[in-house]
Amino acid sequence: MRILETIDLEKNYDSFKLNKINLEINGGEIVALVGETGAGKSTTIGCISGSRIPSSGKALFSGKDMLSLTEREKEGLAFCYDESCFPEDFTIKNIGKFGSLLFKSWNPSTFNDLVRRFNLPENKSIKDFSKGMKAKAEIAYSLAHDPKLLVLDETTSSLDPVIRDELLELFQEFVEDGERAILFSSHITSDLEKIADRIVFIHAGKIILNLDRNDLDDKLALAHTPKDSPAISDTTVLAVRERGYSTDLLVSDKSAFKSRHPEAEIQKASIEDILLMIARGEEE
Repeated sequence: MRILETIDLEKNYDSFKLNKINLEINGGEIVALVGETGAGKSTTIGCISGSRIPSSGKALFSGKDMLSLTEREKEGLAFCYDESCFPEDFTIKNIGKFGSLLFKSWNPSTFNDLVRRFNLPENKSIKDFSKGMKAKAEIAYSLAHDPKLLVLDETTSSLDPVIRDELLELFQEFVEDGERAILFSSHITSDLEKIADRIVFIHAGKIILNLDRNDLDDKLALAHTPKDSPAISDTTVLAVRERGYSTDLLVSDKSAFKSRHPEAEIQKASIEDILLMIARGEEE
């Protein structure tokens, strides 16, 4: 079941262009959007949320243009960011009352269960919450109106590892029924390696790679050759980076590359390795 689709999504600024972003996210998937600061992650999410109007192209939620969704249909979307959206004098009780007034789909049992699971104090002001408590309050609020798509823009990036692990577990539970999905932007690559089914690499406003998690493990790799070796020309090479004593190559099919260039040293490519090669190497 297709939850989200973007078709040639573009956003033009004087100094930056989001260029023909095509994404598909199906029920049961957690999709990671990865890129350096300024690559276009937040602009993409803004165009999906409606906080930024695309210059061209469109985003579809369950097959319908985001810009034409009814208020009831919009309840199927939830967006969480790095900063809390609540007034600082709000308490958990206030958040619960606000949600029940705003959303027809609000489920107080879901909200209260998450408040208990997160051990959030009901009468303490948001201004006195820790960063982790604020993030948990945002998540509880977002999930209590039963969204089909949860979009997280660096929501867990500033949290400690224990809280992040707790939230990652919840996110995996959220998509287990195959009816819901998550689009997850984060610069903490270890989190993405734990939960992402697919990783989309964006650079300079363009999608460079869109990888199934298994392809990341089975196909992509880093190849290294000595600095004074002849230049390698190969259809599997995606990016090249010259270093002090070696040339690094990001390859899309390590088996095919190794068979043609047995002299090269091959190593597994992590999400961070790929990100660095895309951001700092030269595309082939």
